Amino acid sequence: MMIMAAPQRGISRRDLLGWTTVIGAGAGLAGCATPGGEATGPAGTRTVEHPLGRSEIPVAPRRIIALDAGAGLQTSLEAGVPLIASETLAGEVSVPDYLPRPPEGFQPLGFNEIDLERITALAPDLIIGSRARVEELYEPLSKIAPTVPFLNTSDRARWRDTAVTVGDLLGARPEIERRLTEFDAAVKTFTDTHADRLNQRTVALVRFTADEVRILTGVIFPADLLAQCGVRRPKSNEPKEADATYISLSQENVPVLADADVIVYFSGGGGSAKDSGGMFSKVTEGPLWRRLPAVAAGRAFPVSAVNWWDGYSTSAGRACLTDLDGIFGKL
Repeated sequence: MMIMAAPQRGISRRDLLGWTTVIGAGAGLAGCATPGGEATGPAGTRTVEHPLGRSEIPVAPRRIIALDAGAGLQTSLEAGVPLIASETLAGEVSVPDYLPRPPEGFQPLGFNEIDLERITALAPDLIIGSRARVEELYEPLSKIAPTVPFLNTSDRARWRDTAVTVGDLLGARPEIERRLTEFDAAVKTFTDTHADRLNQRTVALVRFTADEVRILTGVIFPADLLAQCGVRRPKSNEPKEADATYISLSQENVPVLADADVIVYFSGGGGSAKDSGGMFSKVTEGPLWRRLPAVAAGRAFPVSAVNWWDGYSTSAGRACLTDLDGIFGKL
């Protein structure tokens, strides 16, 4: 068993939200400026700082493209903004059913396939995307339209902080904060309902990829969700590096999961959903998996990768919460 994710400096909420603090404004925000005396932007625009620099963006964007199927797509749909195109998933579904439906005329752009000519033809007035997606093509994208990258869990940023940042870029921060408040209330209902079982049981969170088994941990969406829900994790789920997001297991190391009272697991997700079946079948149909106490006792629960891996929003969180409510109701 070894840690595969290299440690990085954690991203604080203050750092994350600071990158999208308004430092200039026009239209209804005329006269605002930073303490340092930054001038306001042209009418109808504001200037934001982000991980790759500074961009002047519309106060109320009307043609938005999201180059990220996580926070970019999902927060835009939750906010109800004019999203004309977005990266979408490459797995079982392109846009998860738990999200609000895309607006009329919406164009899916595929998974991790940035086509500059197509984006140019769509004539966006704002492009957003995760830093990992946007960084390599930031300059040419910025020539098409104002382009703002944001941090996500690959940068060790929590999903909910990213959602607020994206909501702010879209001019819809109050709506996203409202959704987060409602989601927190739903989590409290769950923890109150299952308080005894939450205290008595530990839960391992497992993802099968094409070539290995991964215990998910840290700030990654499903692990962060379990932490917020008060779900206790067994010793096997504690990484050696505090900011690692997964622990890699070979097929022979699967018995380390024997310390879990419950196992929640799924296969694939995102771009790897179509080619993750081999390892999944090999492990779950093998004797080492079947001998795990949680599996033998009927406390191993398959869940949807679309909910648990591809999710990055309050809508996804509610879908996962429904799964957890059903699981803990059976314990």
